[in-house]
Amino acid sequence: MQVLSRTSDNLKRCYNVLIERKEVEDAVDDKLREIAKKVKMDGFRPGKVPIDIVRRLHGESAKTEAKKDLVPEMAKKVLRDEKVTLTFAATTDVVKEDDNGIEFTLRFELTPVVELKDFSTIELVKRVPEITDNEINEVLHDLLRDHKKWIDEPGETEIELGHKVFVNLVSKTKLKSSKTGNISDDIDFVVGDESIMEEFWKPMLGAKFSDVVEFSVAYPEHAHDKTYAGKTVDYSATINKVQKATEYLLDDEFADCLGHENIAETMVWAKARSLVKYERISKDLMKRDLLERISEMFDFEVPVGMLDLEYAEVVRQITAEATKIGKAMTPDVMVECRKIAEQRVRIGFVVAEVAKQENITVTRREVAEAIRNIAALFPGREEEIWDVYSKEEAVNTVVGPILESKVTDLLFEKAKITEELCPIDKLIELDEEPFDFFKDDVVPKKLENDPTPDAANDVGADVADNQHVAAAVVTDTETAAKAGNDVGADVPDTESDTDSEAETEVEPSE
Repeated sequence: MQVLSRTSDNLKRCYNVLIERKEVEDAVDDKLREIAKKVKMDGFRPGKVPIDIVRRLHGESAKTEAKKDLVPEMAKKVLRDEKVTLTFAATTDVVKEDDNGIEFTLRFELTPVVELKDFSTIELVKRVPEITDNEINEVLHDLLRDHKKWIDEPGETEIELGHKVFVNLVSKTKLKSSKTGNISDDIDFVVGDESIMEEFWKPMLGAKFSDVVEFSVAYPEHAHDKTYAGKTVDYSATINKVQKATEYLLDDEFADCLGHENIAETMVWAKARSLVKYERISKDLMKRDLLERISEMFDFEVPVGMLDLEYAEVVRQITAEATKIGKAMTPDVMVECRKIAEQRVRIGFVVAEVAKQENITVTRREVAEAIRNIAALFPGREEEIWDVYSKEEAVNTVVGPILESKVTDLLFEKAKITEELCPIDKLIELDEEPFDFFKDDVVPKKLENDPTPDAANDVGADVADNQHVAAAVVTDTETAAKAGNDVGADVPDTESDTDSEAETEVEPSE
């Protein structure tokens, strides 16, 4: 094998490679010997058919298979010999075949060499939230809205929307792996609750205490419990109790329902909860500032292939936002999209290099916890979510932000950080700064990458709205995929990881 020529264009490389005739013939002979071991023919023992006969019968197919395998095999050898690190898999194209052998082109893009700089020169401002009575009252208002005091209704009260009913539920339909009869003596639900099937609560409307309500439920094909998927089940429900919701007052009784000793303790807890909420926003702002400073510090070339993919994603997001506010994607906006994409990719390589040099890794437990948090957003669909995130590309969307978060935490320690008090209104304003693209129109300034891989679209676009992905973080996809498959195996019992298993690392690539 010979590398006939090498051409370069920034990080792009193109090699012309010749696989010599003797190498091709040897590969065909090897393929024929493989075939000979499996050939059965009358008059010969299995695997003992003479090679000349095998060549006459299978020569053409052996030649085709050998050539098909030989080009990628030689391409890998060239890359190993050249000791190069690629951003994406190399591509090959056969140029010609003649008496000299097979000539093909090998195209690839190098991973840029990132020389880290002194991050201690970075200056950041940590905005300390000023928690006032307004923020505390906001938390308390949310708590009062979410916590109702339920009191029993008189027996003659007809059930309406908003009532809580307690029923003895009996199944009258026999299904595979289930029995007819009593399901529960104490099932309770709120009539009109959108989180449960309306076929359960609608029949209760107008009924009273001690009534027996007969109804049927047609379960969808994608029902969580496969026993019920696509089936219609007849039920009988005896109403044991009816309650209505009333509002709590901000007093010790309300504090007691929250598990606090008195309302003073609840006020302290509400302030702490509000502080956590706004400190998260403050940290996100400081992270945004950090990544902007990093972007200003580095100016290395980024792989065009990766840049093009990121650019397409940025354009997709900006176009969606522009459509909402009736704006056009002008040439100037497209230029800005390209700049954002290049910034994302460059920062991703810096993050990966810091992770490598500082031995920062993502553990299997951290991946599992992140997926559990996503699954918790979709009650009843946990198995679907776990199935999606057991796939390689989906796991990488979880590994990326975890790795980026660990790296930024490290860089916060190196940077010079000064603190300043920040009113909550100002903090929110900074968090929602508009794009320069559309001037005063309300569009989030810093778009986060859409986390949902194509595979997750089967679960629904709502997954995409609840999970963020770090921009262009480079990870070892093979290791990440293995971690993801291991995590996926935990679905039946996600808390049963052993400590040794849980600390399996998912490392950034070189």
